[in-house]
Amino acid sequence: MPVSDLGKAKKIKAQDEAKQRERREDMAFLRSELENYNRVNLPMLLLVFAMLSYGLIMLFSASLSSAYAEWGDPMYYVKRQFFFTLIGLILVFVMLRIPIRFFNRPVFTAAVYGAGTILLLLVRLKGVQGDYGAMRWLSLGPIQFQPSELCKIAAIYVLASYFPYVEKAQRQGRWIEDDSRQQLITDGRLYIVYPAVAMGVWLVLILIQPHFSGAFILFLVTASIFWVAKIPGKVWLSGLAQLLPILLILAILLFAIFPLLTKGQSFFDFLSKRFAHVFSRLNTFNNPEEASEDSLHQVVQSRYALGSGGWTGKGLGMGQQKSGFLPMVYNDFILPSIGEELGFLGSVSIIALFVVFFLIGVSICTSCNSKFTVILSWGCTLLITLQALLNIAVAAEVIPPTGISLPFFSYGGSSQIFFLLAVGFILSCSKTGQKADKNLQYILLEQRSYDRSNAAKRPNSSEPRKTPLGY
Repeated sequence: MPVSDLGKAKKIKAQDEAKQRERREDMAFLRSELENYNRVNLPMLLLVFAMLSYGLIMLFSASLSSAYAEWGDPMYYVKRQFFFTLIGLILVFVMLRIPIRFFNRPVFTAAVYGAGTILLLLVRLKGVQGDYGAMRWLSLGPIQFQPSELCKIAAIYVLASYFPYVEKAQRQGRWIEDDSRQQLITDGRLYIVYPAVAMGVWLVLILIQPHFSGAFILFLVTASIFWVAKIPGKVWLSGLAQLLPILLILAILLFAIFPLLTKGQSFFDFLSKRFAHVFSRLNTFNNPEEASEDSLHQVVQSRYALGSGGWTGKGLGMGQQKSGFLPMVYNDFILPSIGEELGFLGSVSIIALFVVFFLIGVSICTSCNSKFTVILSWGCTLLITLQALLNIAVAAEVIPPTGISLPFFSYGGSSQIFFLLAVGFILSCSKTGQKADKNLQYILLEQRSYDRSNAAKRPNSSEPRKTPLGY
């Protein structure tokens, strides 16, 4: 072969090998894109960072006077909140390194439910007593937290794992009856009775702390998950028909045994005493003209704070109500402080942030590829949004004060970590729990088909080969 032809052949071979390398790189890129197509949802991640930053700034402003008066350090509360926020963010990024399907394991579900039940029982035995005689906090060494807050997220996780587990077991032949009527009874027990009783145990343990607002939120979130699980109507009727007699029997036993356990005190007397603060708040809310000045103090000062801000507010750090006038200004009533300093526009910006959070969370939920990720992302999104909605409703005097914090804004270390745990689940669902892109799937299948059909062929022509990617 002439030298010129040999050099030309080598050049053609080098060009062909370069094309082959490029095609292999493209294939590797496509596989990577297909496997990780739905990366972590960037809008949600940026939104959470924005809310955390916004919250720390407003917490510093709202807690400035109280921190200096109580601890001699105006940065006391914001430094502690920043520390717990950092822990929560580390937890989020650790969760993003783990595929969401890793958490969908029956052994984890059983462990979480068992741990939640034990913690709620420990509150009754060794809980820290707070206002109105409520025991909601639990101290484990230097750590103090509310198990009821943790159980809100745990309930979402347990139900998200339970419903897919039952469906998978039935597809494998378990809990399948020969008779259709018996099957309906079995389904009602599996999909309604068992999970309702399991969540009912937690509701009762949270109520008797007493923590009415926590039980109310847990009930709403749980009810919404039953709806998202898409349980057929016939199964609902079957399950409720089996559940109601159980509840009736338990109620009769409670009314019969309760006086014996409380030395003659009736159940209604116990309720009126245990939830006296709830009835007092309801009475103050419904009849403000008859309420005392002390009972109206917090509501009135909250109204002053929101009303005095005008459209643009008095300016960051210039609020007056935080200087000992409005109780819990850096906790449950941080929104009135924001309204006073940033005005109507500042208050609306908080509402807008949570609306956007809810919409992005719903978009993640609707794109999930399994019932586990659908329920998990929906439940966590609803929990944070619902808690924010109730806090805003209290500040606007739409509902009575309930002791509900504003996620990412109110002071509270354990609650900040728990909210970020919920965010971690949502972001994890957006990264590894989404449906694969159909266009990428099609291209990858075309590439694999081309590789199989040309695996044994060797190019003998200098003309570049055509592939679905153009190589």
